[in-house]
Formats: sequence, structure tokens, C-alpha cells
Amino acid sequence: AQVQQAPEQQETPKAAIPSGTGKVVKSPLPGIIISIDVKEGQAVRRGQKVAVIEAMKMENDILAEADGTITAIHASKGDSVLEGADIVTIG
Repeated sequence: AQVQQAPEQQETPKAAIPSGTGKVVKSPLPGIIISIDVKEGQAVRRGQKVAVIEAMKMENDILAEADGTITAIHASKGDSVLEGADIVTIG
């Protein structure tokens, strides 16, 4: 029996992310943005603090969900955001 190999062109490495896409870090709960701790173009690691939100009189760190580079910042210090609001995008 002959073993057929799959054509190589069907294998797309996971690292090849089309431009314009990225991981959006969202607000975990409604509150006020106390600080944005990253700048556009900055490299971040998974678990790194990207912002702080005050909700129910408590400050909550918002952490990067993946390694990458900040490609967009969607919120500013003092913004009132709802749960699920976009904070930053990591490309």
C-alpha cells in the first residue's frame, strides 16, 4: 500500500495571523477605567497588567490574555465602561 502525504499548502501555521485581527481584551465588569498601563506598539506577555478598572469600590487589574503587541487602545483613563467593552487589542 502506498502512503499519500497531504499537500503542504494545506498546512497553515497558527502563528500566521491575518493582519487586522488580534485578541481583544474586554472589560470583565462595568466600571471606570482608572489607568491604561500600556501604549500602542508595546510588547506584552500573557498575564501582564494592561489596565485597571474600578468597580464596586474595588480596583481590578485587567490582564493581557495572550503574548503580542498592543495594536489598539479602545478606552481612556476616566472612561465609564460596560461589561464586555473593548479595552485594548493585542496583535
